[in-house]
Amino acid sequence: SGLDVLVIDLQDIGTRSYTFISCMKLALEAAFENRVEVIILDRPNPLGGIKVDGPPMDTHWKSYVGAFNIPYVHGLTIGELARMAVSKPGVLDIPDSTRRASKLTVVTMDGWRRYMSWPSLGLKWIAPSPNIPDFPAAVGYAMTGLGAQIGNFKHGIGSEYPFRILTHTNASLDQLEAELKRRSIPGLSFERKSFQNGANTGLYVKVEDWRAWNPTELSFHMMQITAQFDFPNPFASTTSNRGDLFNKHVGSSSWWREITQKGANANRTGFVVAWQRQARQFQIQSRNYWLYE
Repeated sequence: SGLDVLVIDLQDIGTRSYTFISCMKLALEAAFENRVEVIILDRPNPLGGIKVDGPPMDTHWKSYVGAFNIPYVHGLTIGELARMAVSKPGVLDIPDSTRRASKLTVVTMDGWRRYMSWPSLGLKWIAPSPNIPDFPAAVGYAMTGLGAQIGNFKHGIGSEYPFRILTHTNASLDQLEAELKRRSIPGLSFERKSFQNGANTGLYVKVEDWRAWNPTELSFHMMQITAQFDFPNPFASTTSNRGDLFNKHVGSSSWWREITQKGANANRTGFVVAWQRQARQFQIQSRNYWLYE
């Protein structure tokens, strides 16, 4: 209270569990409850505005790492997401009369189009957080972040390739490489690369075909693989706290039942197809809040 206006200027990375959008949501709620105007200085979605992918968020699992019921890769700018939150009843946790009386202004970008991912912008990347030092890490966060939540996969955190280089404690590099290549995951290839000043070698995840790439699909392959290499099924034997944290990130109780009960034999394809259908529907609905074509 006592403020004339609250200005929000955050560089999101286009992924639901990256908490800048959760911070934005809480800031909107606090400002509007105190009748303070909010101005958002919009910034590019580094993944562009076309890719929408991954499971939506079950209401039961909403938290600070999943504050919006949106696909894991949402395809919106932070300003567009704010417009959705203000326009759509039930998104913000404030009385509807407060929401309707709120004042939001989004200062739009000049020249950004939905097809533009970060490399096409010609802008210098400034790390929004330590583990996202560059654009490849932002891409990797969407790709592998969910897949290393439970089990013995490592995805490069603490190395020069965060979220991009894969190893598994219970599998040799030959075994891991063979298993990943056997799966022919659309848009991806895997390249052996040394990291941590040559002390270790892992599989670097390369996006070979941006159009064919489904950002979250690799993570669900990783879950099946870790259920295969780790015994017993680590999803079935994990602690309740770790299981809850996994679900707060992934957001799908039905997938949790599937992976805990069936492990490596989980019906990944069926879930991915269903999520892709839901993602397309979300994208159609979210056009109401677009600021850019």
